[in-house]
Amino acid sequence: MRAGVEIAVWCAVLLGVTVVFISSVSPVELLVAGLAAVGGAFAARRMRLAAGGGIQSGRGSVCAAVLVPRAILRGLVLLVTTMAEQPQEATVRRVRLKPGCAAGWAGVLIATSPDTCVIDVPHDDEVLVHALRPEAGPVEDAVTRPRGGR
Repeated sequence: MRAGVEIAVWCAVLLGVTVVFISSVSPVELLVAGLAAVGGAFAARRMRLAAGGGIQSGRGSVCAAVLVPRAILRGLVLLVTTMAEQPQEATVRRVRLKPGCAAGWAGVLIATSPDTCVIDVPHDDEVLVHALRPEAGPVEDAVTRPRGGR
């Protein structure tokens, strides 16, 4: 039952996105989009199962998601100012996530800021981040352990 619902949701989302990107939809285009959406839905489910992804580890996700717009604006300002001068403080750092925080969604939220890029997920509780600033941004603060904390 859950598998069918998941596939139906994926199919609806993929079909909806495809139809939005096509200016005028003919019956043939709709058929092709529907078939591609069904295939994509099955592939998305298989990829999620292979990756072991789930929703059960969402600690801090709401707080981090609320901070995304602030992180984007802050990152854009930093990116523009860095483009005007040499990036002196760019760094690559390991970020330890809070217990119960999944690296998959946390990495996506951290990477929403234009001045950060998640370049690796070496462990389930850790991401490797390239950042144009040495200090953590607001989203990163919401999902990471304090420095020196276990």
